[in-house]
Amino acid sequence: MLKYFSRMKELNKKKFFDIDMDEDNRIKNAFWADARSRADFGDVVSFDTTYLTNKYNMPFAPFDGVNHHGKSILLECELLSSEDTNTFVWLFDCWRSCMYYKAP
Repeated sequence: MLKYFSRMKELNKKKFFDIDMDEDNRIKNAFWADARSRADFGDVVSFDTTYLTNKYNMPFAPFDGVNHHGKSILLECELLSSEDTNTFVWLFDCWRSCMYYKAP
């Protein structure tokens, strides 16, 4: 995953990703967004962790939004190790950095 995201960022510098690793160098959390989603960020954002988990038992937690054309779009995607405070602090720090610290 890290190699793939790094390769994609080489192709387009405006792509964004962050991967949170544990002490054994295993992925705890992953956050990614493409350049178009970052550009289309608008005034309405929805965050939902109710998606079912995958075979690695990591909840999928996307940020959805409404762009400047009034269309619903997928903004960013995350895989989370848990839904605890530390994970959400990491996640929202990634979100703020990805969105150039601009609030919806």
